Amino acid sequence: MSDAIRVTVLIENTSDGILACEHGLSLLIEYAGKRILLDAGSTEAFCGNADALGIPLTGLDACVLSHGHYDHSGGFGKVFLRDPAAKVYARQEALDTYLSASGGMHEISVPQQVALHRDRFILVDGFREILPGIFLVPHHTEGLERIGEKSGLYKRLDGRIVPDDFAHEQSLVIDTGYGLVIFNSCSHAGVANIIREVKEACGQKQVYVYVGGLHMKGKKDDREICAFSDAEIDALCAVLVQEGVEQIYTGHCTGTPGFEKLRNRLGDRMHRLTTGMRFEL
Repeated sequence: MSDAIRVTVLIENTSDGILACEHGLSLLIEYAGKRILLDAGSTEAFCGNADALGIPLTGLDACVLSHGHYDHSGGFGKVFLRDPAAKVYARQEALDTYLSASGGMHEISVPQQVALHRDRFILVDGFREILPGIFLVPHHTEGLERIGEKSGLYKRLDGRIVPDDFAHEQSLVIDTGYGLVIFNSCSHAGVANIIREVKEACGQKQVYVYVGGLHMKGKKDDREICAFSDAEIDALCAVLVQEGVEQIYTGHCTGTPGFEKLRNRLGDRMHRLTTGMRFEL
């Protein structure tokens, strides 16, 4: 396939001041005549943005939940109301209980008012092609719970709170005539792991674009910081360059300090996502 991929950012942490923004992410992806909604932000606000942009949220060919956190799932209830036929592809673990230790242990799961609609979820186990040339790839690299503990992210398992191993996270991958495009909304599993697992699942084809958050955002003394050390940023950039990734579109949990550090190293490869942005691949 050689059709262009068209992406519209329906909501992200930043905006031009006209459209709503929030801590969350929602992307409308159009490819080969298909329309896919990836994530639904924290609230229903992305629907208002879609209306303002003249984008109907009915008749979608697929909806995908990247992982089981509220800031990517909160608006799906509105999608269910607008389109009684809409179904959401999610990992089998996506509706489990997830917690964050940031600011004190608290729940960050898919909101109950969304999770109650279990009949609207298609729970996926393993690699799956959901539309021609469009795949869902899980991430199960050994030891991912160490990343979860370092990030202060946990899950409830058999009544215990344990570090998150991100079994609920998946990449949406489009196999184009130019190579692979990876959409991974928060990249909790780590970019190097994600790229390796996507290539293994998709016949070792070249990854040429990476879209999504990179989970670099931190906070100290009430100000936003980059949670990655310079060595970690250098290692991330080395992977992206070595793998030949030509363009990186990022925002949400990457944060401004993290984005600037990446742009200083990778230059024009870096593009910042913001609410209302439209781009073609």
